[in-house]
Amino acid sequence: MNNDEAKFVLRAYRPSGLDADDPAFSAALVQARHDPLLCEWFRREQALDMVVAAKLREIAPPADLREQIMAGVRISRRAHRVRSRMAAWAGIAAGLAVVLALGDLWQGRRVEAAQQRLAAFTVNDTRHGDHHAEQGALVQDLLARLGRAETALPGSLPIDLAALKRDGCRTVTFAGREAIEVCFNRDGTWYHLYVMERGSLPRRFIGRSPATLTEDGAAVAVWSDDRFDYAVVSPKGQTALALLTA
Repeated sequence: MNNDEAKFVLRAYRPSGLDADDPAFSAALVQARHDPLLCEWFRREQALDMVVAAKLREIAPPADLREQIMAGVRISRRAHRVRSRMAAWAGIAAGLAVVLALGDLWQGRRVEAAQQRLAAFTVNDTRHGDHHAEQGALVQDLLARLGRAETALPGSLPIDLAALKRDGCRTVTFAGREAIEVCFNRDGTWYHLYVMERGSLPRRFIGRSPATLTEDGAAVAVWSDDRFDYAVVSPKGQTALALLTA
């Protein structure tokens, strides 16, 4: 079982712990105990599940809801039927508003968790990866472009991942997706850019303002366009990143 398979199983695990002895979860739980990244992901998922469950428990239907519905069925007068229907629709609308609010909370937490996972991965790779690959003219052209102040970051870049890979661009794998990584210098400061096909961040993140995160002393800007997910790491922290993204 790999981490993606374990996450698929563990998303159904109830935060109350009632599933602890269920054999269906045993392999995934073992995987989480032995993999620090998966363990941290599982901890965040369980915390989010507890928040959502607590909000749902706060929603209680009116005590006389059944009686109101039955009364509406029995009463034939048109005026009362209209009022009953309006009250019922108001209740449905209120319920939908709660569900939508919880959905926004859930999706927002998913986006934040995905951003944080990407930031943690890129900072770790920046510090421990092998960044000395032989690079061809296409990669060198990209590095020159990134080094110029007029190249807006965060922003969309004219990138051909397959061509850059063939030209010697370093590749890494995050969340089952292959990404390129390039180290570039702008105004005397080194940065690390990671680019991968769309999908490592939730779709609702497309077009949003970039998220800026700090991770173990480094700073990371994370953003997406309609083709790619991006992360740029400043090992020197937030001040250097702000110069790049200004």
